[in-house]
Amino acid sequence: MIRQHVVRGMSAPVAGGLLLLLGCSGTGDVIPMNLTPKAPKDASGAVQLVKPMAGPRVTVVPFDDGRTDRTKVGSRSSMWGGETHFNVSSGSVGEETAQAFADYLKRKGWQAQYAKVAPTATEAAPDIVLSGKILELAVDAKHGVLLTDIEARSKVLIQASNRGDNSSLVRTDAHSGNHDNIFWFEPEDGADILSEVLEKNFERFVVNTKFEDQALRFR
Repeated sequence: MIRQHVVRGMSAPVAGGLLLLLGCSGTGDVIPMNLTPKAPKDASGAVQLVKPMAGPRVTVVPFDDGRTDRTKVGSRSSMWGGETHFNVSSGSVGEETAQAFADYLKRKGWQAQYAKVAPTATEAAPDIVLSGKILELAVDAKHGVLLTDIEARSKVLIQASNRGDNSSLVRTDAHSGNHDNIFWFEPEDGADILSEVLEKNFERFVVNTKFEDQALRFR
């Protein structure tokens, strides 16, 4: 959850000290991010388990990274000119995007799993293989006077390949979002909003498709 705080009754020396503390950051430092949101929990704090629904078996494989700059997924810039870069924890945006997609589908009840390598065509192979291409994925945090504004953008192409009849379908979606006036900015704030806009792409794909026998079709 994004943390937003209102600063009241802060003395000038304290405010000045915070400005120095929050504004100074090393140039070129890399901060890891996790694209998969934390599992939802119920009122007791236990992780909510979703029972898989009846349907075809789905495997999600790593996405291609089609971005011009693959060295990072954004940056945080300070008003003093310092800059730190964000990147995914594993270093592979394509793998983490696919893992996040598989996790999202499981939460929706799909019989989905992530595989680092595309499965071979055997009897045990999945009915549907989901792959894709990342066209844009970035989060930028701009630090001003005590507060930080965050903006995230995503554009993802998703392809479904049906094993039964060798058919396929492709859909591309783009989404963006922002959280302003963040006090005590932490990397997970950026990861949260980046996950949110990425999941919007997954959501649009799911609501615009349907299972037909053991295949995936557009509605």
